[in-house]
Amino acid sequence: MPIQNEHEIQQLVEVSQELERAANEAKNNADLQGIKQLQEQLREVQWKIQDARGKAINGSGTSSEPLTDAQLRVEDTQHQMERALTNLNALDDEVQP
Repeated sequence: MPIQNEHEIQQLVEVSQELERAANEAKNNADLQGIKQLQEQLREVQWKIQDARGKAINGSGTSSEPLTDAQLRVEDTQHQMERALTNLNALDDEVQP
């Protein structure tokens, strides 16, 4: 489904911001399950953003800049979640006998 208006782009931007906040909270709380769930949500949103960027670039007349910012935010958050997951797993390995 093509991106039809700025409202749809704004929704993707807002979702990326909400996921970033939730990811930071999960990371700060060392919530292993929450991190795993957020990783899946981040992947889904990243796909939607990439799809929307392609449609914006292909002539929908909308600016792709907010989508680019959202994609960078999602990618950075994904990297942070990977590091947090790695650190939590390493901590579990050290704690278990």
